Amino acid sequence: MDMDGHETKDELVIKADLPGTVRDDLHITLEDGTLRIEAEKKEGKTWYMRKRHFGKYSGLMELPFRVAAEKTSATLDKRVLEIKLPKAEETKPRQIEVEVQ
Repeated sequence: MDMDGHETKDELVIKADLPGTVRDDLHITLEDGTLRIEAEKKEGKTWYMRKRHFGKYSGLMELPFRVAAEKTSATLDKRVLEIKLPKAEETKPRQIEVEVQ
């Protein structure tokens, strides 16, 4: 599984290539600052020749900051999984106003 992530101002965006994987064979968990993606690519046929990998696979990514787990979303489009993990409020940059005395 190829997987990468990038940070925006408000969230962490993870993308993973999951060729041959369907939604029902995909499980995503977020626990203790670690994102786990588990998937299974099923054969479904008797093959004459096979050079592609089938079976279960998983990927782990330790998150670089705290996220708002309850606001996390995931989409699977054309076998590319995209997970959006919004930053927790305490990790977002805050502008601090300076008072003149």
